[in-house]
Amino acid sequence: MTITYPYVKYYTRVVLDKPWYKPNAKQVYPLTIFPRVNLYHVPGGQQPVAFSNENRKKIRLQGYLIRGGVVPGEKLTIQIDLHNPKRTEIKKIEATLIQHRQVARSCHAEIIFRTDFPDLREFNAAELQRTFDLVVPSVCLSPTYTYLTQSHNSPIEISIRYELVLDIKVRGFHTDFTISVPVVLGTEPTTNEQQQRQMNNANEMPIARAPVFTYGEPSPSYETVVAYQKM
Repeated sequence: MTITYPYVKYYTRVVLDKPWYKPNAKQVYPLTIFPRVNLYHVPGGQQPVAFSNENRKKIRLQGYLIRGGVVPGEKLTIQIDLHNPKRTEIKKIEATLIQHRQVARSCHAEIIFRTDFPDLREFNAAELQRTFDLVVPSVCLSPTYTYLTQSHNSPIEISIRYELVLDIKVRGFHTDFTISVPVVLGTEPTTNEQQQRQMNNANEMPIARAPVFTYGEPSPSYETVVAYQKM
C-alpha cells in the first residue's frame, strides 16, 4: 500500500555480526513513542461534552458524553435524549470514532471504530432517553496532541485529534443528519484504573517480538506496528 501522507516511524535494528562466510542475523523491532497525556491535566478531559442537532422533520437528538476524555480500552459513555414528535421511522444511529492527523498542510483521517447503537433500528417512538457505552479499542493510539516546530524559519504544526460522529439515518428524503462531538484521547487513565492496570501488568510480562526484515529495507509500516500490538 502506498502511503500518501507524511509520517514518522521509529524502529531498532539488531544485527548479529557473524563470520564472513555466514550471513548476518538481522531483526527489526518497531517502537511506539507517544507523549504522555494525563486526562486530569487536559482541558475537557474530565468534563462532560454536550451536543444537540435536529433535522427538518423536527427530530432532535441531544445529549452529552459523560466524560470528554478516555484512554484506549476505556468506554465512551454517552447519554442521549431523542425527540421524535411525528414518530418518523429512524432507521439507525451510527457512531464513528475518527482520528485526524495533520502535518503542516497535509491531513489524513482514519476510522478507529464504527458501530450502530443497539435496539434503535426502525425506531419510531416519540421519545427515548438512554445511556450507551462505546468501547475504544485497546490498541496503541496516538493521544490528542499538538506540536509546533520550525523548518527553514517557517512554523510547522503537527496535531492529532479525535471526533465522535453520530449519523442519524431517517426514513425519507434529505432527512438524515449528523452530530460531531470532540473526544480527548489520553495515555494516563484515572487513578483506580491505573492501579488496576499496574496490578495486571505485574502478573503479565510481555514477550518482545517483531517481524524479520531484510537489512537495508525501509522501516516497518504503521499498519505492521498496529498488527503486532493486537497480537
